[in-house]
Amino acid sequence: MSMDTSWNTKRIYLVLFSILLIGGCLRFYQLGEKSLWTDELVVISNAVNLVDIKSFLAHTRGDDLPRFYSLLFKFWMFLGDSEFTMRTLSVIFGCLSILVTYAVCRLFFDIKTSLSAAFLTAISPFLLIYDREIRMYSLFALFSLLSTYFFIRSLREDRKGLWIFYTVINVLNIYTHYYAFLVLGVQGLFVVLRFRDYKKILKPWIVANGIIALAFTIRLSAFIQDVAYHAPWALPRERFPFVFGKHVVEFFYIFFSLSAGQTILPWNPLAVLICLAVFACFAVAVKKGISFSQDTLYLVMLVFIPVVIGIVFRISMPRYFIFAAPVFFMLIARGFWLLPKKVMVITALIIVTGWSYGIANYYQNKQFHIMAHVDPWREAAQFLKENVKNNEEIVGIGIGVVPLRHYYGSSVPGFSGEALIKKVRELDEAGTGKVWLVYTYREEYENWLKSRDILSKNYSVLSEKRWAHDPDFALKKKFFKRTFAPYRIAAELYERKK
Repeated sequence: MSMDTSWNTKRIYLVLFSILLIGGCLRFYQLGEKSLWTDELVVISNAVNLVDIKSFLAHTRGDDLPRFYSLLFKFWMFLGDSEFTMRTLSVIFGCLSILVTYAVCRLFFDIKTSLSAAFLTAISPFLLIYDREIRMYSLFALFSLLSTYFFIRSLREDRKGLWIFYTVINVLNIYTHYYAFLVLGVQGLFVVLRFRDYKKILKPWIVANGIIALAFTIRLSAFIQDVAYHAPWALPRERFPFVFGKHVVEFFYIFFSLSAGQTILPWNPLAVLICLAVFACFAVAVKKGISFSQDTLYLVMLVFIPVVIGIVFRISMPRYFIFAAPVFFMLIARGFWLLPKKVMVITALIIVTGWSYGIANYYQNKQFHIMAHVDPWREAAQFLKENVKNNEEIVGIGIGVVPLRHYYGSSVPGFSGEALIKKVRELDEAGTGKVWLVYTYREEYENWLKSRDILSKNYSVLSEKRWAHDPDFALKKKFFKRTFAPYRIAAELYERKK
């Protein structure tokens, strides 16, 4: 780690505060504007249902993650139940990650690199999404950064206090997200690879990890049930185009998400430019700025090894690797400062301009990523409140019925697959007077079309309303080999023909 005498403490704090202010403004801006979506409501439900230690440790059907964030959120809800208030907890963790990114980066690189890494963390479109949700991801990223911080410092200084902090942070992390074990696994591999340098700390490291493992055994039964409930090897793989193989495409898509965010679609030319700029910085960092005999090898391992393991075990959603994003940005920042000055300016313009465009898309809910769930549930629910009459049957289609029901204020029956088709046929055969079809989930698009065909024989459409048009649905369908609807939510009122 090189010293930079041109930076005094006051100047560092001023720049770091400015970066934190930018990151905070981005995260708090319009924080309550978007509707709650299904996974956020799952966290809220988990928090409400936490009443004792048994409920904290138990497996919950419909959710396969530990409960520490839900526990914190339960107490946070005493401050209020508005979308803004409830999401603020995640924003706080996201803002803290900006500061910790700087602290971790300083263990490896100089001041300007560390400040740049903090800045990239502050304005990252990828992190922005998950730092603003009622989910555990921002806390998971924060704990993972703290785990690295205390891991490296413990290796170098071997002090009892540092090992205690390391142990506590990792216990909390494994109770936040199971991918915390990937962080611990990389740390263990690093100790093995650098055994000659760190054999003196082998005993405290083993003790610390033994305590972490022992703490996890308390929830081992629930963990087994969580894995069995969402057995990844029993689920169909994500269908990417067969170019160089699905694994390779998944690998690059994860790093595309970290590099360009998930608010710019992969075929956008600007997204390509962003990825080229980011990967150029990374390549330079590896080639010129990193000696693999030093601790910086750990950063490269922490970025790549978990992604490979996640792909092999078929649990490779980009958001699960949120803990790797700040580390990735550290390497990008390092490579950036090693570029020639002219190239450096061009690279900075591409990244900042591209990320700004992605952030604007996010706030406007435009050109969102392929798995987005940020839908206008409040608007749809308000429309139903104003238009549904007592004698009219509602058929909700897909898991989007959960947030729709939350805002609608009363039960909206939800159906999918064969159960949906069966229900529509029953209503048709019973001669029900008026039926609402409310489409809410892209996986049920084909079944929605089938339901419309069934009703079209004996019913006519009285009213129809659509929300959140997706201008790229045809391209998405072609590129990802999946079904995508022109609209994200649709409501249609059918009346029996006389």
